[in-house]
Amino acid sequence: MDVKLIAVDMDGTLLNDASTVGEENLKAIRRLAKRGISVVPVTGRTYYEIPAEMREEKCVSYFVFSNGSGIYKRNSGILYSSTIEKDAAAGIYSILSSYEAFIEIYSGGYPWADKSKINKESFDYYKINPRFQQIIKERRKRADDFAAMLRTGSLKPELFDAFFRNMDERAECLEKIKRQYPETEVVSSMGNNLEIMNRGTNKGTGLKKLCEFISLDLSKTLALGDSKNDMDMFEVAGVSYAVSNACKEIKAAANGVICSNNENVMKYVEDNLL
Repeated sequence: MDVKLIAVDMDGTLLNDASTVGEENLKAIRRLAKRGISVVPVTGRTYYEIPAEMREEKCVSYFVFSNGSGIYKRNSGILYSSTIEKDAAAGIYSILSSYEAFIEIYSGGYPWADKSKINKESFDYYKINPRFQQIIKERRKRADDFAAMLRTGSLKPELFDAFFRNMDERAECLEKIKRQYPETEVVSSMGNNLEIMNRGTNKGTGLKKLCEFISLDLSKTLALGDSKNDMDMFEVAGVSYAVSNACKEIKAAANGVICSNNENVMKYVEDNLL
């Protein structure tokens, strides 16, 4: 395959179950760079949630973060950001906060959460995957009053991420947001969450925009992923592969299935696909 860029999801794909990249993956990324193949993280995480070993890896120049809401270039900063308009953001927050939900707001490449809920009791109550609980505890900025921060514009949301305790409430909230804010796009990367962005903003549009920036034909891209929020990226990439631990929908959309996220996906791609 004539691949020049590998767009790789982070959680459940590049990252193993311990949420680390792994030295074998890093070595493969460096070897691929020498062959003229760029590896680009395309993640639902904010830029500053991406593990330090990736952010500090000099062979990795670009990062697509917050489900395509932002693009970061090494040594240059944020090249692109799609933020939700202030009134719409306030309205979306009002809907989310009317349910039992753990709400996060991604703004300026940083993740924010209600400081009163950043604790083990809340994480378990809102059924947040144990793998992510420590990440949230360590990396979220603490917010005193989301409503006030949105009202004043001190937060400019790239993305809302909400975890629901009750799945019926999640379904009702989803329909309400779709009905009242049709200009938004809603996806999910975990069983009980909703991720809300501007319509036309997703991992696929983020990858497409990056390729426009660097003048690369999308046919020369390879995408790797594991969950439903990778679907748009799979649709625009030249070729796509799901990891073996991926959800059934992504496996069905992929050109093939490779190893699991615990088996050094970048080395597998290097050895078996390129």
